[in-house]
Amino acid sequence: MKGFNKLHKISGVILFFLIFLFSFKLTAQSSRVDLNLSENAILFKVSEPLNLWLDFLKSENAKQASKYWNKIEVAQFSDSTYFQLMDSYYFEEGNLIKTLNRGTTVLSITQIDTLYKITSMYRVEIDDSLSATPFIFSIYAGIERESGKLKLYNPFPINQKLLMQEKVYNNVKYIFPKNHQFNRKLARKQMKIITLVEKEFHVKLKKPTFIFTNNRSEIYRLLGYEFHFQEIGADIPFGKAFVSDNYVYTSGTGEFCPHELIHLLINPKWTTAHLWFIEGFATYFGGSRGKTLDWHLNNLKKYYKSHLREDYTNLLDKKNVDEMTDYRYVVGGLFVKMAYEKGGAELVKKLMSYEDTDTGFYKAIEIELGIKKENLNQFFLEYFN
Repeated sequence: MKGFNKLHKISGVILFFLIFLFSFKLTAQSSRVDLNLSENAILFKVSEPLNLWLDFLKSENAKQASKYWNKIEVAQFSDSTYFQLMDSYYFEEGNLIKTLNRGTTVLSITQIDTLYKITSMYRVEIDDSLSATPFIFSIYAGIERESGKLKLYNPFPINQKLLMQEKVYNNVKYIFPKNHQFNRKLARKQMKIITLVEKEFHVKLKKPTFIFTNNRSEIYRLLGYEFHFQEIGADIPFGKAFVSDNYVYTSGTGEFCPHELIHLLINPKWTTAHLWFIEGFATYFGGSRGKTLDWHLNNLKKYYKSHLREDYTNLLDKKNVDEMTDYRYVVGGLFVKMAYEKGGAELVKKLMSYEDTDTGFYKAIEIELGIKKENLNQFFLEYFN
């Protein structure tokens, strides 16, 4: 993209007041866009990116809208999933375009070198008098080198170049905030764990990308969200692995989040393993939310002691102990720990070989660990006492 290598030089005018000058909303009953556009849009030379974005949103579906998107990302992700907005569960029947064009208001357009940052608000109508805004998001418009035309671009890769720096260490590409001093000690500590897993389970990490930020808000900024409803509450560490693309992103743990890198190692090897064993494996060896498995087991023990009448027979129905500890991670981790201590890597591999069904899970813990489903209450009583 033309001028892309100069993204760090931010110039132009930020038009935050454009929300008062133009907005649009496409109702479910009509294909008409109500637009009130002041001469200021022409004055500040944002008419072209504005109209490009509006034309995109007025499209019938993602495939039709793909002509407004850059060809590289369309080819990379397909002609229906090229727009990498992460909140797909908001969008009925997976139709992101159809849903966006019924609830989007353009807020601002910012010129950054040869790029335009277009910020919009997504609004959900609750009833005739009440609406909610789950997120405010941005995308970019820039000149496509191949066609010479203005096209739309995902914000994630562009924001990485604008806001982040990178360093390759032990075959891992780390991408992190520009004001952060790289911590080799943490990176080395992480790689010791990865090396252990590689050796024990005959897997190999293939030059992944490890993106981390100081906090949750910074991750959402990278993804293109100016505001996201999940920013509410305590800012606890988290991460996500994108196995097919060989990268992870994390926040709150710096260079050390082996849990997500372990997913890059084990998910492709055990594609049919039960989720509790997959997450348990990653938690046993790599922790979760910046805490070790032992920390989470102690947290579960405290919860268990204050809820002695709780029934664990239908264990797989349980979700979270609290905002830090998830049953899938802590109990899955406990079963992987028991298998590893009893029979080493080979017994853990057996756990991972059972099918990803409730029946497969309960069969695995009964055959490999001697824990029957009907005896789970007695198991936890004995374990925590």
